[in-house]
Amino acid sequence: MNCNYANQGLYIGSTPGGDTQIAMCCWQEKRKVNSVSMDHEYLKTMRTATHLPSQCSAYCNQPGHVANERERCKQDPWWTNGVKIKKLHLEQSLVCNLACISCSSRYSSKWNQWYREFEPTAELVQIKKQPENVWQHLDLSEVEHIHFTGGEPLLNPDNKKILQHLDALNQLENCAISYCTNGTIFPDKELVELWHKAKWIRLFVSLDGVDSTFEYTRWPANWTQVQNNISAFRNIQGPCILIEVDAIVGIHNLWNMPDFVNWWTNNCQTGNQGDPSQIFVRCIEPSSKGGELLQLQNLPESLIGNAKETIISIQNIPGALGLLQGLGTSPNNNWIQYLDTLDLQRKTNWRHSLTGPITTLGK
Repeated sequence: MNCNYANQGLYIGSTPGGDTQIAMCCWQEKRKVNSVSMDHEYLKTMRTATHLPSQCSAYCNQPGHVANERERCKQDPWWTNGVKIKKLHLEQSLVCNLACISCSSRYSSKWNQWYREFEPTAELVQIKKQPENVWQHLDLSEVEHIHFTGGEPLLNPDNKKILQHLDALNQLENCAISYCTNGTIFPDKELVELWHKAKWIRLFVSLDGVDSTFEYTRWPANWTQVQNNISAFRNIQGPCILIEVDAIVGIHNLWNMPDFVNWWTNNCQTGNQGDPSQIFVRCIEPSSKGGELLQLQNLPESLIGNAKETIISIQNIPGALGLLQGLGTSPNNNWIQYLDTLDLQRKTNWRHSLTGPITTLGK
């Protein structure tokens, strides 16, 4: 199986209820376990498979994208050199300070208060205590890349603990670190000093838009604060900071994408040492009630032509042309009730915050 994660990747995550789960990467189907081991039968079965798992992400095949593992494994087939942890993905704490449109109480503690209004039986996040217990016994002496997700990983103190652990093993200097972050949290001095010892740091900053569209989509984030944090990341002295800004695109924020691209072009072209930054867009997925209702396939027929023009205007952005797939194939206005319900919960007004022709519908 041609994948960098086959023999040397390990994903350790947490269910909303606090159970530990593993896989070889975050896209593969997860398996609940009592203890984590690279020799777990589930992982052994995946290694002997002749085909890639059906859950493999299309982003692993995105030409030129930093997450393109298919492309990378052709260049550097180190995954065949025995079973050892080279790539570690930690998603152990689902603590988060945002309740984003595309998310749910499956991944964000902030959604606990409201999400059952949309899915009455949805699990609620229980913050895991002492999550370091699941990795402390692992052999991390050859790990080369750690990827943190959440929740918001910069709110999780365990993520600092594992870097301290690697530093004590004299392995941190051989390790690249990456985070999927919402951009609202800036690291403390102790964490920045640990970053300085690593090979490099890559921040995948989830924005989903700019200005009032950003604030509505990633509520209750503040756009000025996030801009300031990104600017501060780009001015950190010491560690090498690489940056990618991302947008998950649905009916609600499609018409904000040209402004999003313009902001990136004018404000975030490099990391802190001059390395080119990246930008990526992709379709919202039906992994939450918001994701289900705001899919671009639900776009009303009257807006399809305008939507296509908007997408074509950003066609050079990685992932943009993928937004055309299925556009308006199941047109409906059910998403309007979802946004109206959010407004009641949050005391917001989506017609004032969002942009484009959707704001005139359903009045």
